[in-house]
Amino acid sequence: MEGFIKVGKAKITSGFSFSEVRIGTVEGGESGVLVWKCDQLVAVLTQIDEEAYSTKGKWFLETGFGLLSGQHKNFDTMEEAIRWVGRYTFPEPAYTAD
Repeated sequence: MEGFIKVGKAKITSGFSFSEVRIGTVEGGESGVLVWKCDQLVAVLTQIDEEAYSTKGKWFLETGFGLLSGQHKNFDTMEEAIRWVGRYTFPEPAYTAD
């Protein structure tokens, strides 16, 4: 669909991009994603360490910028995290249904 990119099964409006990184929160680092909107860094998400926290596949808003500054939140999926970032950062939702 033109104007959208896919993250998992989610369709995300154009303007978002993502960079996979290692975040130095624990020894050896954790899987992370930098979330960009229109070439501006808006959030850093980390995948919660399964062994340390008895979770699998969950994500954490490590830090946010702008309206997300000071926010910390857990998400069950990456899609949920991106939807939330889009909802609380921009006037129009970044995540669309179907």
